[in-house]
Amino acid sequence: MWVFSILMFFIFIIMGITTGLTPLFSRQATPFGVAVAGKHTFVEKQKKRFALWNVSASVVLGLPLFLIPFMEDAERAEWASAIYVTAGMGVFLFFSFILYLKFRSNILKWKQSLPEVEQKKAKRVVVDMNYHQKLKAKSHATFFIWQLAIILIPVILAFAFYDRIPEEIPIHWDSQFEVTRTISKSIWGILALPGIQVLMIPVFNYSNHAIVRSKQRLSPLDPKEASEKSRRFREAWSNFTFGITIATQLLLSSLFLYSLFSQARFNWFLITVIILYLLFTVGGTLYLTLKYGQAGEKLLEEEEQYYEDPDEESQWVYGIFYYNKEDPSVFVEKRFGIGSTLNLARWQSWLVVVGIVLFIVLTIVWSITLT
Repeated sequence: MWVFSILMFFIFIIMGITTGLTPLFSRQATPFGVAVAGKHTFVEKQKKRFALWNVSASVVLGLPLFLIPFMEDAERAEWASAIYVTAGMGVFLFFSFILYLKFRSNILKWKQSLPEVEQKKAKRVVVDMNYHQKLKAKSHATFFIWQLAIILIPVILAFAFYDRIPEEIPIHWDSQFEVTRTISKSIWGILALPGIQVLMIPVFNYSNHAIVRSKQRLSPLDPKEASEKSRRFREAWSNFTFGITIATQLLLSSLFLYSLFSQARFNWFLITVIILYLLFTVGGTLYLTLKYGQAGEKLLEEEEQYYEDPDEESQWVYGIFYYNKEDPSVFVEKRFGIGSTLNLARWQSWLVVVGIVLFIVLTIVWSITLT
């Protein structure tokens, strides 16, 4: 239980740090989704206060995890930890969103207090018409073939050594990595986890497509250099997304083979692969965020990051949700945060939303059928 509590505490801290640092590595021209021309002391202080509040909240919400191991009833402790982690993360996300709205409101009020000439200063938009032709990123075929191979090879091994699989297959472990639930050996049971992996293929492909195809927004102070840095940013994130895809499918395939053939032994293997996976995904995300920022702007000179950005408040709801009927793009770069988002005025975007919801529903239904 202590291992689980420590691990979850650090996850809370990582959530606080990554969320809190978001304004520092988002577009500097649109702090908290508000178009601001130039660098201002007031805005920089708001970013630091936002980071401090988020980190503090994550620490406060994480500390109660260390009380749970002292519960005498192990089963109740398991339930308490699971419920608290889920509820705690929900509370943190809600609190962070309220904080975002608060600090966004502060920036908007401050901006309105500026002289009128300053409020109307941001006007220019720069794009590179040959941007996507120059971009070198992982293809959909590469994502699909690698994932399919990682899924199929363990399945082939499972059926090749079907007689060595125990009659009861473990499918759930507690915080001590002890088996708490099993299912009877069957073809349907064996194919359960690979089935979920297959459902994940289009999700990962979509993630890469969003990175590669989203409409770019470049600094007008040095468009040529900004375009080059932006391409480096997208190529790096496409490669990392491919790495996360492979790592996730390898993790699930490892758990698949472990559940079939380990007979609940070699718990160190289970712990090791999970820790390595978390180190890779979290460490890689933090590294790319710190190095590139949004759209590679951290690679630019500091003065080139604080450029004049169009005031598109009517298209960006709360600075997060993009809705523009006149824009044919389905994917656009985020105004606040790292990566891309959807243009919710396009019907194709809602197909993506429905697809994600369908994936979640199918995964839940698939899991329920095993019980």
